Amino acid sequence: MSKITKSQKKFLKSAYKKNSIEELSKKLGLSQEEILSYIKKSGKDVEKIVVAAGEKKVKSLREIFRMLKESKWLVLGLFVLVAALYFNSLKGQFVVDDILGFRDNPQVRDLAGSFGSMRVQAIVYALSYKFFGLNPTPLHAVSVFYHLLNSLLVFVLGTLLFGKRRGSLAALLFAAFPVNTEAVSWISASNYSLEATAFLVMAIFYILYKNSLKKMYLIGSVIAYLFAMFFVRSNFVISFVPLIFLIDRFFIEKKSFGSSLKNIAFLIPLTVVNFLYKYTQYNNRVLYLSGSSEANVATAMPYFLRFPYTLYSNIKLMVFPDSLSVFHEGDAISDTGFLFMWLFTVVFFGTAFFLRNTKPQVAGLILFIPAALLLTFSPVLISSYYAERYMYLAAIGFCLLLATLFMMLEEKLKVKHASVIITVFVLGLYSFRVVTRNVEWSTPEKLWISTVREVPNSPRAHKVLADYYVENMDFEKAAQESEIALKLRDGDYPGARNNLGLSYLRLGMAERAEEHFLENIKTYPDMWQSYFNMSEIEVNRNNLKGAVYYLEKVLELNPENEKARFILGKIREDTGL
Repeated sequence: MSKITKSQKKFLKSAYKKNSIEELSKKLGLSQEEILSYIKKSGKDVEKIVVAAGEKKVKSLREIFRMLKESKWLVLGLFVLVAALYFNSLKGQFVVDDILGFRDNPQVRDLAGSFGSMRVQAIVYALSYKFFGLNPTPLHAVSVFYHLLNSLLVFVLGTLLFGKRRGSLAALLFAAFPVNTEAVSWISASNYSLEATAFLVMAIFYILYKNSLKKMYLIGSVIAYLFAMFFVRSNFVISFVPLIFLIDRFFIEKKSFGSSLKNIAFLIPLTVVNFLYKYTQYNNRVLYLSGSSEANVATAMPYFLRFPYTLYSNIKLMVFPDSLSVFHEGDAISDTGFLFMWLFTVVFFGTAFFLRNTKPQVAGLILFIPAALLLTFSPVLISSYYAERYMYLAAIGFCLLLATLFMMLEEKLKVKHASVIITVFVLGLYSFRVVTRNVEWSTPEKLWISTVREVPNSPRAHKVLADYYVENMDFEKAAQESEIALKLRDGDYPGARNNLGLSYLRLGMAERAEEHFLENIKTYPDMWQSYFNMSEIEVNRNNLKGAVYYLEKVLELNPENEKARFILGKIREDTGL
């Protein structure tokens, strides 16, 4: 048993009647047994604190629904806040992966096949197409609903762990957190919201089980995990069990590492099953990235530098959620910068270690963030270093941490309602950024222009903006953006080079276009687009034999290319070649 300090004794004398045993344990970093023993020895009324603890524990779903009913103004406030912030996202167009994932995806037209896939996102897509056609608004409404539900669940989780006031502040912050916008306003990222829903339900059921010892809640927790694994199929499900461990270790009651590990041991096989279930997908992802000129993994920073960079970049964006972008890359980082990031990493984890006994709640919430982002720390590169949609799950812990720090500051300053005042001020800043970010997500052009503005050194940002200009036949701007992308990749960017050649071709500069297509054929001989574009140049020159050669190469590399097959057939029909 550790020795109780003078400051801890002083706090107990004034606070033991006003707080439950769980709250005292969390605030002081002492076990419940140590607190009860001291109170008993000092002649205080132990029964009062024990009764208070029993009354404050929520042990059933019925009590949770009653709590929500009693908090009707907070629930209404969350509804109004989310609706107001994301109303302008409902008219957003299809952007980025939405185009191939929904608009041009034949699977969304197969309702039976989508249900057969047992994947929630595929089913939602098919139902939306069945009843609303190619209208993105219903899909945006579903994403907003997910976010509202998650905000309510953050309130429930925060209340179960830390009390209603902190849960309320955290839920409001989460609802308006600007980094969450990508997972809400981007239709294709809705899986990250649904994944968080599954985790929140899992965590709430686990806490109910710990409070009531009823196995039905334990089963409910496992079912939530299995739902995320088999029906949501999001990659960040791998973080669920480590997060439950942190909840058990730091929040429910002060315990040793070993005892908490023993408590969640039954969940560890689920993580193994999830890894085996996702192994093929992970492996395919690694193979895709290794062969993708877009990903350009050959230039990826070594893991020794990538780990602190990833942690620092995620935390920085959460603390200052202003520079929001689909891509986060192109940073020129000096040796001094990397040294600073390593120092930040040491301080970050050192703070959690230092506070593990004195302020376990803060320590646990600090560790919650990297635990929720586990996949981004993989030694084998299978994701971007960091992306806003990846942070949706981590944002739960971050907003709970903010609420905790605001309340600690209020206690320190001894200013009544200081935490509420600070939260309202932060909500104002957050809300403005969410609304403006929704505007940026509303059309492909606005999205990519904002991306180039935020990450001007990102080759992919300039290349994708060029894609947009090519699609909309603005070939002068397409050429400008393609040239920038090529320059940023030192000339080794086949997609950008193809866009540049195509832009020159459409602008009537066939010879300059040919230079770029032939360079691509030389360095990336498996890229069918270069051969296809060269066939057009040869047709324009009336060199049909050359056109036939290039079209045959297209079909060799891409046998499903019906356009190339049609043109080749037409040439042969007319010329006999």
